[in-house]
Amino acid sequence: MTVKKTTAGGGTRDKILRAASRLFADHGYDGCSLREIADHAKVNVGMIHYFFGTKQQLLREAFVQAGASLASKRLELLDVAEAAAGDSLMPVERIVDMFLRPAVDLARTGRAGRAFLKMQARMQLDQSKLGRELRAEIYDGSSIRYVNALMRALPTISDKEIYWRFIFMLGTYQYVLANTGRLEVISKKACSGDNLDEALHEMVTFLSAGFKGAHG
Repeated sequence: MTVKKTTAGGGTRDKILRAASRLFADHGYDGCSLREIADHAKVNVGMIHYFFGTKQQLLREAFVQAGASLASKRLELLDVAEAAAGDSLMPVERIVDMFLRPAVDLARTGRAGRAFLKMQARMQLDQSKLGRELRAEIYDGSSIRYVNALMRALPTISDKEIYWRFIFMLGTYQYVLANTGRLEVISKKACSGDNLDEALHEMVTFLSAGFKGAHG
């Protein structure tokens, strides 16, 4: 039975996950039903129950699938950079770039990547037990590693300030990559949220300066 679910039914399972990711991103967990997800995936509701059991489990798998990959890529980049740096201080700009780049690269993958990033932004505001569990399960390990790296790179900045500034970084990249269209409105179309190279450059410049800024 397990082989059938994960192998023979792989195409159907992936279609359900993609449809669920888009709808959770656009409407939130409570804003869409299993029937709507099934309609978008062009399957019957029974197939969702077969592969995932419950709507909550479907959310968990849709979120964990991309989120775990994102966190893993961040850790891979940091592992390589720390090994190369040895006892030398790593530039803050490099740490910030390594943290942001996997998310920007995910946005480059198109609709599926953007859907996950939008869903992630929604999940950051979810104070339910499931929301807290998913954030802790997926992101705590990589976030703590990056906080520690920033503390080492910025020995004159207090731990408390690093904690606050790390949260500012989370909010910045999630809003930017959610691509709400506000940038185009405010800039009168001089800037575009679709220009991901520019987005990454501007975020790294802004956030690095913020991390290094002296306490006022």
